[in-house]
Amino acid sequence: MKFYPLNLNLEKKSCVVVGGGKVAFRKIRELLSAGATVKVIAPKICAQVEELFQRGEIFLIRKNFSEELIGDEIILIAATDKPEVNRRASEAARAKKILVNDAGAGGDFNVPSTIRHGELLLTISTGGNSPAFSKFFREMLEAELGENFGAALEKISARRREIKKLLPNPQTRKIFWEKILTQETWQLLKDGRLEELEEKINHALKSFRIESQNGTD
Repeated sequence: MKFYPLNLNLEKKSCVVVGGGKVAFRKIRELLSAGATVKVIAPKICAQVEELFQRGEIFLIRKNFSEELIGDEIILIAATDKPEVNRRASEAARAKKILVNDAGAGGDFNVPSTIRHGELLLTISTGGNSPAFSKFFREMLEAELGENFGAALEKISARRREIKKLLPNPQTRKIFWEKILTQETWQLLKDGRLEELEEKINHALKSFRIESQNGTD
């Protein structure tokens, strides 16, 4: 199956999770971390989901699933341990044009393995063919990529606004960033030498005969 890669903004958007066990808890936690508003439908819930409810982080309907319990949510995740319940929930959601993820049988989208450092987000998917390989590949990348890469993104993001003003021509900016983002820069980030990254940006600006407003002579 060919998936269309997409990073979805769920901030303050309504999502529903059917199920209250440990699998459902992981799905709920991922949605909450993305800023979603989460409704949970389940007659019984695990201690972790109960804690989220008691803290007011989720809405909870302690009932068996039925179609009238879903409304205008944009995503439904079927995460019970009962395939028939997951199937009914998925069919009901699709009838209402809601995107579906079935923890057991797939669905309209899957949730890839992720690496997140600040605003830096990397996702890994095998199209559902091998979750174990996704996990393995994520662990290998996590060993390669430390927190320094997220910090570097913050630095580059801050300087980008300045550089966009100093270099208004898009083609010139493209050449500029090609001078910055090299194999040498990769090694600087791995070693945590973020000050040298700043120096490299300032030096590149000088090579374009433009003095950085934040840099030094």
